[in-house]
Amino acid sequence: FTLFFSPLLCSFASQSHTECADLGVDWYKEAVGETPCVTYQRLRQMCNSKYQIGTLNTSLPPDTCNEQVADCCCNSISFSLSMLCITCQQGFTKATNGFDAPAGMYLKYLTRSDGATCSPMSNRSFTTNIQSAVCNNTIKIFDAMYTRIWWEDGSWF
Repeated sequence: FTLFFSPLLCSFASQSHTECADLGVDWYKEAVGETPCVTYQRLRQMCNSKYQIGTLNTSLPPDTCNEQVADCCCNSISFSLSMLCITCQQGFTKATNGFDAPAGMYLKYLTRSDGATCSPMSNRSFTTNIQSAVCNNTIKIFDAMYTRIWWEDGSWF
């Protein structure tokens, strides 16, 4: 009896790391057509085809741009997507207004495990080759990430 229902229970217990815990960022999904975690993973996979989003770090930054080819993540748009993704994964029950990042957090996101900062770094944009790849791979980026979602001190809220 238990063996018959075990696989069924396991499928309900596991949640993909790209799915949202609640409806808190449904506005993003309605605007773009996928969760911010899916967008973030697809963007990172353009430079590292093996990149798979896991459970992001709630102690912030949620992830780091630690790729050998960092063009896809060494930018404020990827950082913003990682912040939206952690809110998506955790839901608004764990962070009523979503996850905020204090000043300096963007720089921590850009810092690789060897202590060096990724490059080339761009704010409110992608490098020309990455922007072309975003378009060619039909990755939709929320328009405000190019114009409004950016804080000079490296915070995010």
